[in-house]
Amino acid sequence: MDQRHRHVLGRASLASALLAFGLSAEALAKETDAQVFPAVTPVSECMTCPALHRPDPDSERQLAAQARDLDNVIVEAAQDLGLRVDLTARVPQANTLPSEATLVERAEQGWVFSPRLADDGARVVLRLVAVAPGSKVLLVRTEEMKPDEIEVHAVLMMRDLVHAGGAPEAAAPPTPHADERTVVHEARSRGRAILALNAAALGGYVGYSLQRASGSNDARLTYPLIALGAGVGLGGSMIVTEEWDVGVGDAWYLSAGMWWPTLGALLVADSYHEPDKKYFYGSLAAVGGVAAATTALTFGPIDEGGALIAHSGGAFGTLLGGVFDWADKGKTNYTPNRGMGIGAISGVLVTGVLARFAPSEPASRVLLVDLSAGLGGLTGAALASPLVFEKNPSPTRNRLWLSSIAVGTVAGAAIGFVITGRHPKESHDVSQIAPIAGIIDREIDLDGSTRSITGFGVRGAW
Repeated sequence: MDQRHRHVLGRASLASALLAFGLSAEALAKETDAQVFPAVTPVSECMTCPALHRPDPDSERQLAAQARDLDNVIVEAAQDLGLRVDLTARVPQANTLPSEATLVERAEQGWVFSPRLADDGARVVLRLVAVAPGSKVLLVRTEEMKPDEIEVHAVLMMRDLVHAGGAPEAAAPPTPHADERTVVHEARSRGRAILALNAAALGGYVGYSLQRASGSNDARLTYPLIALGAGVGLGGSMIVTEEWDVGVGDAWYLSAGMWWPTLGALLVADSYHEPDKKYFYGSLAAVGGVAAATTALTFGPIDEGGALIAHSGGAFGTLLGGVFDWADKGKTNYTPNRGMGIGAISGVLVTGVLARFAPSEPASRVLLVDLSAGLGGLTGAALASPLVFEKNPSPTRNRLWLSSIAVGTVAGAAIGFVITGRHPKESHDVSQIAPIAGIIDREIDLDGSTRSITGFGVRGAW
């Protein structure tokens, strides 16, 4: 390798090393003068170095070329460390070992660096001597390395010596003013895992539904198709989360668009007694639900509360759909698949639109409203339960009982929404009410003596 190629590789290695360790001129040193002595060979005075020998003529010429390249590396490293190298002050004599007194004397005006390079067979020994400005202490670093590693090691050794010599620390960041705010960037696509799980499950279901729609029950095709569909769904979710920032709320919102329409389509198809086609209908509903949810997300992200509203709509839509189906028939001795299916699709569609355009709500409030709605439905069922005590209640009694469940659910949701929407009034002096017993007060008599009053009571602010 000729000198030009070695120099290019040296510059590339130097840049890589500086980038890897994040060195900057502002962070390591101020604009300080520095002198770099020519590299000297061999290192005969290094007592801690390995046993060195004078190289043969060919090796000696190669070592001299490496020393010239090392000069350029040391100069550039010093400049990258924020030092202003005075090239005119360099010692003109080649391969002349400067004395320690000379190094200390030259260090009165700035940094002084003296590299020394020696051959050790298949490896070389680099010894770097430095003196900090105004110091009388020599800083020395010695390393053994391969010849093609000289540039990188020289940069790192320079950095260590400048730090050890008391380079000024990086300036502390200015104290922000009172009106400044710290900007915190959230992680990108925090809903990646949620979307990946749902997409893989949906892909597996689509693979299974395709086989069932074809009328085949061959187990040799069932599991490969499920695995293939899950893999396609997982890969698609990874691509989506790389291209777009998918939050946790966005992922759960998309999952609501996947599963509640799928469940609704399965229930409706089952009510028409089409066992083979219901899986295919479910796949179509899932694709349509995901498309609708994706379209809604193009208007902006959805938070966790909005996603929970969509899921709550699907769940309560399924419940109320079944209740209305029973009420329509006036009996409860069958499974209301059609009503539950229509309720699931209608519920997630209505609440999905509501979550998109209504003001965002915290997830805790949505859960409390759901709890209140569920308790309201149970209360309505309990209060109207005497209507269905007889063995075969009439259709009218069944409808009244079912209506009380629906009314109780809606009333419970309304009560929960109102209660959770209230904010406590601010108080500047709030004390807890607590009982007290024993000495509750002291009296001072006219003669100056004190008398304790015992008893019990309550103290606080109300």
